[in-house]
Amino acid sequence: MEANTNEPLKALKDQIMEYVDLKTEYLRLTAMEYVAKTTSFVFTTVVQVFILFMFVLFLAISLAFFAGSYFHSFGLGFLFSSGLFLLWLICFSIFGKKRMRNFIARKIISMNDKN
Repeated sequence: MEANTNEPLKALKDQIMEYVDLKTEYLRLTAMEYVAKTTSFVFTTVVQVFILFMFVLFLAISLAFFAGSYFHSFGLGFLFSSGLFLLWLICFSIFGKKRMRNFIARKIISMNDKN
């Protein structure tokens, strides 16, 4: 009779071990997918921010040269361009900081909802 009880217990043990192995593999793959998605998102965001930075930089330089030709002094043109960016920074600090924080928080929450 003991032989009959060993067989089902051994089969149950094998099934439990297989379940644990499969669950571990599933968790590993899920973590790998999360890391891959996060890494790709961060990389593409960094590339987009770099391209945007380069666009704004060249826009500022062209604005400075344009204003310099208008004022007949490139130094005044660059001063005008930097003053304009300083004015934008002050306006953003006063009026836009809270809106930007809310926008970023909503984006992060919506990204997590999609996953």
